[in-house]
Amino acid sequence: MQWFNTSKQWGIISQIFHWGMLLLFIMQYMLAYTMIDTPPSDQKWFLYAWHKQIGLTLFLLAYIRLWWRERNPKPRDPEKMPPWASLFSKINIAILYIIMFSLPITGFLMTVLGGYSINYFGLFTIPSFTDGPSVNSEIFIIAHIWISYLFYVFVGVHILGTLYHYFVLKDNALARMLPHM
Repeated sequence: MQWFNTSKQWGIISQIFHWGMLLLFIMQYMLAYTMIDTPPSDQKWFLYAWHKQIGLTLFLLAYIRLWWRERNPKPRDPEKMPPWASLFSKINIAILYIIMFSLPITGFLMTVLGGYSINYFGLFTIPSFTDGPSVNSEIFIIAHIWISYLFYVFVGVHILGTLYHYFVLKDNALARMLPHM
């Protein structure tokens, strides 16, 4: 098991960031759609609290992930990969990073500007910035929703790129992000 990236393979730490954050984002979407459809109750507020806590965790993980990515070698593109696909991939990854930061930031701002505090797993509480909902919180709610839809699109493009590598180019792009024991 290799911990660090090489010019041929993503290391286990990068793989944990990749797959672990994907699972947390899936959990976030499941929480979001469940909490929205739940009538006002203690259960609903519990789901909202978890959604906020995981959102802050994802923001921190995105920062650490980007820090790790910039300090480790990135595997070279597969030899069969056309230049246009390489450029398209880099753009898509950059947009995914922007989204990974934008979703938690807009969620945070819509919460604290909406009159709600955020308790982070009982460790600390970030107080509300206002006494109640504000026009600014409404703007961030809309941004949060639209960015969440963009996340579907660009994750879909990422998956299509993986399928293109696997079925058309028949290279090892997918295998490089899977553990090798």
